[in-house]
Amino acid sequence: MDHLNHDIAAHIAALEVQQQQRKKQVSLAHAIDAINAKEQPSADPIALYQTNMRAFEQYIPDIYQSFVNYQPTKFELTRVDDALHLVDVDNNVVLGEDYFHDSLIDFEQFRVNPQLARIDFSEEIESAADFIHVKYLNQFIRALKGINSKHKEEFVLPEAVNMMVCFGLGLGYFLPEMLSKHSVKRLYIYEPENDFFYASLFTLDWADILQRLDDSGSSLHLCLGADEDVFFNDISYQLMTKGRYDSTFSFCYQHYQTEQTNSALEKFNQKNFHVAFGLGFFDDSLMALAHQYHTLNSHVPLLANVEPLPECATRSVFILGNGPSLDEHIDYIRENRDKVLLVSGGTTIRALQQYGITPDFHLEMERTKVTYTVLKSVADDAYLRSIPLLTLNTVTPDVLNLFDRSLMGLKLQEPSTEIILNSELGCDSDNLTQLVFANPTVSNLALSYFTRMGFKNIYLFGIDLGFSGDAHHSKKSIYYHESGEDKLLFDKKKLSGFVSPGNHVEEVETTMIFQMSAKGMGELLDFYPDVKCYNLGNGIKIENAIPTHQADVVLTDEVFDKTELVDRILAHYSADTTVLAKQYSAVLEQDIFVHFVDKMIAMVNSPVTSRYDALGQLQQQFMLLNSQLKTKHAFLVELLNGTLQHCHAALIKMLLLPADAEQGLVYYQQGIDIYINYLEEAKVKYKRELFEVDQTDISDIWK
Repeated sequence: MDHLNHDIAAHIAALEVQQQQRKKQVSLAHAIDAINAKEQPSADPIALYQTNMRAFEQYIPDIYQSFVNYQPTKFELTRVDDALHLVDVDNNVVLGEDYFHDSLIDFEQFRVNPQLARIDFSEEIESAADFIHVKYLNQFIRALKGINSKHKEEFVLPEAVNMMVCFGLGLGYFLPEMLSKHSVKRLYIYEPENDFFYASLFTLDWADILQRLDDSGSSLHLCLGADEDVFFNDISYQLMTKGRYDSTFSFCYQHYQTEQTNSALEKFNQKNFHVAFGLGFFDDSLMALAHQYHTLNSHVPLLANVEPLPECATRSVFILGNGPSLDEHIDYIRENRDKVLLVSGGTTIRALQQYGITPDFHLEMERTKVTYTVLKSVADDAYLRSIPLLTLNTVTPDVLNLFDRSLMGLKLQEPSTEIILNSELGCDSDNLTQLVFANPTVSNLALSYFTRMGFKNIYLFGIDLGFSGDAHHSKKSIYYHESGEDKLLFDKKKLSGFVSPGNHVEEVETTMIFQMSAKGMGELLDFYPDVKCYNLGNGIKIENAIPTHQADVVLTDEVFDKTELVDRILAHYSADTTVLAKQYSAVLEQDIFVHFVDKMIAMVNSPVTSRYDALGQLQQQFMLLNSQLKTKHAFLVELLNGTLQHCHAALIKMLLLPADAEQGLVYYQQGIDIYINYLEEAKVKYKRELFEVDQTDISDIWK
């Protein structure tokens, strides 16, 4: 009977899908008939141009300056049968015989079946760490699964749009149609041909469009005459500064297809997750605030803002990662260890200890106690104590207690860093520096440290960040039994859903985090063009790193006193934190966080009557949070950024997925209830755990 019920339910679902598809087809057919019956509007193009230029001079002066004396070079406007058309100057070919009607029909087809750049978050197992972020994000994800299942077939371009990205403008005839039927909160237009935009000044009532967007509180951004790389950097900046939550649910309309618009759309779809991720979350940030409190009170030194030691420029560094290729190079590393500084990161330490190698520095960056349990699994306390530790200011003091000497670097965009470096709070931080591109993996941290210290010759071993074979880490690492059997602690199949160009191979499987790690290292090396970084791994290609084989490495035969150099490095780059500890504590003991969260709750607690108003509500809350950026309470932004990003991303989907606006508002209110519960519990957790070190114990899984 259960089987029969299942078959009946599946049949009913299939019929409902067919009904929705027929409904869309009928709607589209009627709309196309109405479009074909329309007459193309006629206006004096010179008068229109003059009105438009005055409007741009008022609203976007840069556009006015760029086009006030513009002369087209490849495409010009001409009259054909009393209508304006674009013509290719070189071959006198008209672009589109019925451009006006074709433009409207194309956009109508998009309205019925809109294309999205969409990123969905995965449900996570609620672990022993008891993160409230995971708890509430899972509630959002479960709610969204039901909404997706119920409404995916009816999905159309909603009457309220959070973000529309137009790939190509042409003469822009679709824009008035878009804005008359849809209230667009953020409109982004990428037009690689300046000639096309210039032509639109004669065909499109830009003055009315600019006025309409301004009156409704919407925004417009134009990216003109740029290639796809400039486009992606530009739109990434716009998302980061005006609300990157929209990157998880952006409507993408491609008006015409060329190599550039195709490439720009492909790049946006493939790399958009770089914008959407990387903000951390509340529990993580709160934990790091507490850890910084304890490490400062233990007077652990911070990385000083000083000129590099001269000898760092002439010494070579081997940065050792835990990738599979570490095993292939281990004999070479052992043979040359006296000529270079050896640096290990994260779980690499277990493999090196098994190989009988002691690095000159070890690096850690993860903030939970997991790092401590991994290090303890090395089962050699004397070995760890003999190695100086370089770390970030987020790491638990339990980790630092395993090492006799430590140095902490300030992590960019971290609440504790914002407090320490904020001069308005009275903190003495003139002699401190931040580490850039220091995450998401410990390999990023190692490269950030040693470039900042002035090292110019850096070799990467085992920093694969991808898989060209079956192995995912060194066979001597914590991820494998002594027999070589995989402990299944790293789910390669589940995590490796990406493909990237390889270093010594054509391409490799990789993970989202590893891909972001490689991107960050490439950007860091671009920041230090005088650094020669050699990549010997068989993993992912890292931009600005030189693919190198072991046989091609040339090292000096000089053996130097490494103990003396390590001592000098630690002394030179360490800043005392005795006074800073008291200043830092005074900030945290205030009720700033609770009062501010109450303001955030109040902002979304008032009911909204339209989906566009709901989008405005979320935008206003984003603006409230970011208004703290230039104040003495800037740490609040880093503390709550991830919470806002993930919750807003879910709320927008709950709001816009149903075709019916009223149903979308019902789901939105359900999501707001989840969000408010999250913020209320965050206030309680902040007061309860502000000075608590993470004690999550999962040591059993490493045995």
